[in-house]
Amino acid sequence: MRNWIGFAAALAVLLLAGAAQASWPCGIYARIDKVEFEPSADKPERVKVWGDFILIKTSNRPTPVTRGYMYFEVVKGKEDLCRLEWKDLKEIAGTENNYVAFGSVHSEINDDLSADGDTPKVFKKDAKDPKPILYPLNHGLTRLRTRQDLFKENENNPVVRLKDYLDKNKPEKP
Repeated sequence: MRNWIGFAAALAVLLLAGAAQASWPCGIYARIDKVEFEPSADKPERVKVWGDFILIKTSNRPTPVTRGYMYFEVVKGKEDLCRLEWKDLKEIAGTENNYVAFGSVHSEINDDLSADGDTPKVFKKDAKDPKPILYPLNHGLTRLRTRQDLFKENENNPVVRLKDYLDKNKPEKP
């Protein structure tokens, strides 16, 4: 009898819980147009990553797609790893499959309430005095799949959202 009560309770919880919202493990989803190294490409200390971006805040909600650039600086003690990922971003930029995810939605630098200004943000091209933030190394750099048959127009898929934005907002020619 106890087995049936336990089974019935578990079934009730499952039925009443509803559909769970999928989580976003990465904090930044992007379509990359170009990457600029500062002060030089030999040993950059900062990088500007240009393109279209979706940021995931700690509330696990994606921001609307925003065009512009994100500005990062190396993490002290992890300079080589930052530069390696930046090199990968540069190689991906402007290619047909230039959709990536990086950073973590659960890191302290992705917190809406960050008191030190280290919240990732997208700057417009004419931004005055942008401040770089530490490059988020949390999850590494992931190239996103772009084949339509893999996601069947799922509006929650970041690639679908980024492609829809691109279709409606063609980038300026350099």
